[in-house]
Amino acid sequence: MKEHNRTRIAYITGRLITGKRIASLYDAKNLTSIEIDSLSDAACLREFDLKYMDFRGINGGNFQCRYGCEKKHDIALTIKGNTFIGYITGSTAVFMGNVRGDSIHIFDREDSLHLHYRISACMVDRKDSSGVCTFCWETQ
Repeated sequence: MKEHNRTRIAYITGRLITGKRIASLYDAKNLTSIEIDSLSDAACLREFDLKYMDFRGINGGNFQCRYGCEKKHDIALTIKGNTFIGYITGSTAVFMGNVRGDSIHIFDREDSLHLHYRISACMVDRKDSSGVCTFCWETQ
């Protein structure tokens, strides 16, 4: 599976399961921080964010979604609780993983790779009446 697809999978699963609007991810495999706005399809990811703006995580049951900015290579995803499984259409890429807190774990079956990402910053765009961010962990 291509590196940019792994990053998008981490972003989307982190977004849906934690409910956080992620600004950057830390890639433990490559020891780098990835700014979401630096991705080639950042505009499409922002559109994805708007579609799921009020989606604050999954509490049981299955949830299915499809993300596609590149025709023929959509990311098809099924989520149950904090675990997920999916594939990239038009390829042999299959992945699975889970989200625990701010950590996103992915197993890329095609390349037999275990990947670990951590949410390193989130966008602050909603506040409750006390002025506290309701989307990220920086509540003080």
